[in-house]
Amino acid sequence: MDWKGIAATVSKAAPLLGTLVGGPIGGAAGTAIKLIAGALGVEETPDAIEAEIRANPDALLKLKEIEANSKVELERLVLEQEKARLADVSDARSRQIEHEKATGKADTNLYVLAWTVVAGFFGLMGLLCFQSLPTGSSNVVFMLFGALATGFGQVLQYFFGSSKSSAEKTSLMVKGK
Repeated sequence: MDWKGIAATVSKAAPLLGTLVGGPIGGAAGTAIKLIAGALGVEETPDAIEAEIRANPDALLKLKEIEANSKVELERLVLEQEKARLADVSDARSRQIEHEKATGKADTNLYVLAWTVVAGFFGLMGLLCFQSLPTGSSNVVFMLFGALATGFGQVLQYFFGSSKSSAEKTSLMVKGK
């Protein structure tokens, strides 16, 4: 099992801990993993944590207790994780603004790349809807489609942002006060 699988399992009993483990591996995720492994008395590996959760019916109850006892600290960690994600998005947009200020024109590479991903996504989607795939090539095509779908989502996120993540961030900040 991997950390995403552990995050899904842990989220059933302790949503904040699961959110932290499922986020980018780093400070907040590392802290949550240490809390979970320490509470369960196992190594800080996905396999050890999964084995203990499967073997011990009280394991998820322990995680629920940790979350209840550490709720303020865990919410602070979730907020830090969100701030880091938003800073990353802000850096990308700031780079574009700085480039336009320095050169006096838009970065055409950004738009060419974005339109290539969008056209590739819809082109491949159309192809998949109206053409049958040659035998043996479906895995490669679906892998390409997955990559294009991810890229398409990132293009939309970059250019249009996300009101949902903004609302979640605002909610977390209000709770943190």
